[in-house]
Amino acid sequence: MLNKSKLGYGIGFIAVLGLGFAMGATMPQSFAQKKDADPYKRLDVFAQVLSVVERNYVEPTDRTAMIDGAIHGMIRALDPHSSYMSAEERAEFERRTDGKFVGIGVEIGLRNDELRVITAFYGGPAQKAGIESGDTILAIDNKDVSTMSLDDLFAALRGTPGSTVKLTVRRPDKLALKTFTIERAVVTLDLVQSQLLADDIGYIGLKSFGNGAADKVKEAIDRLKSYAPNGLKGLVLDLRKNPGGFLNEGVALANLFVEKGNIVTTRGRDGVLIKSYDASRAKYAYDLPLAVLIDEGTASAAEIVAGALQDHHRAIIVGQTSFGKASIQSLFQLSDGASVKLTIGRYYTPSGNCIQARGITPDVEVEDLLLQHKSRAITREKDLAHALSASPAAPQVVPKTTYETGDPLPSIDDLQLFTAVQQLRARRFYLPDA
Repeated sequence: MLNKSKLGYGIGFIAVLGLGFAMGATMPQSFAQKKDADPYKRLDVFAQVLSVVERNYVEPTDRTAMIDGAIHGMIRALDPHSSYMSAEERAEFERRTDGKFVGIGVEIGLRNDELRVITAFYGGPAQKAGIESGDTILAIDNKDVSTMSLDDLFAALRGTPGSTVKLTVRRPDKLALKTFTIERAVVTLDLVQSQLLADDIGYIGLKSFGNGAADKVKEAIDRLKSYAPNGLKGLVLDLRKNPGGFLNEGVALANLFVEKGNIVTTRGRDGVLIKSYDASRAKYAYDLPLAVLIDEGTASAAEIVAGALQDHHRAIIVGQTSFGKASIQSLFQLSDGASVKLTIGRYYTPSGNCIQARGITPDVEVEDLLLQHKSRAITREKDLAHALSASPAAPQVVPKTTYETGDPLPSIDDLQLFTAVQQLRARRFYLPDA
């Protein structure tokens, strides 16, 4: 999550989408690395290796490319969400966090040294072509991905609108390989989808926590309230497959439903407090009974919202254990325009729980029928290379939008949504504390 505060576009959006972080973060004094007697001693070894390569490698070398590669490798060795970005990559990254980018519309991550599709965004080029969550990407334009660096992967998946890229994938339940030719496009994510279920239950689906997400959700709820013949009797907030986004958007969304108390706390090295985010009465808006849907793709800022609502007993959480990304990232700009996106801390739910590599456990566990039928592989934070571990809990702080009306109850095919609606009807006592 980044520190405009942004949490993660949780996993790795390759030309594809984003990650998460915190813009312009101020680092606590204790974060400063203890001075080494000779902090640059190992750089002598690096210089020797560079010299050996330049003098002896079989082909001509590009010094700038090698040094950039070394920096990429250094940062990648830390955790899955820290990265080094050139000035051009930084500009593209910022475009992606605004919900618009050129690419194929997938979120990917490494699992057991395999390139796995975490999410193929609905309506994006990859999803339209047939790519599914859980697919393992084996080759890009007939080139084995195991031979490609991360930079090569980015370059291979990026491109101009209208150009094509060929992906060879393996489904988790099949031995046969499948090949998809995907046309790159400008992908614009419709952050909010909404509708009425059976006239009195509102449904809000939030795809990510981009700029303005909380305001767009509020607008959607207000519209639904005006459409409900007898007023809304409850609300389902669908955060499934939501990879996260800006931390302050997550805080703002939770604040719509939480009147007082802590929403999330961020802590850095050695548990040093970075910031505590508390609810503002002025921003509290709704006392509707609330159910929140989560699954293995619910990450970062989305987990902050689910965790806060769960800890405050403000919502019933339905679905599957979430992704488990509780790290926060900050962007540090370098003198040449490049940037380092660095993990600077972990976040803690109001009860003091750090869900890093653990995830949010739902109050009502419901399997995804589609997941069962397709035997899709599940990838969570703990499966990613170099994933941070959870840290001990901090001290406890707190005990294109569409609208439709008159829809029938959700199909039993979406058992999680069906269960959420049933829970709302049965648990109308899930109101904020008086």
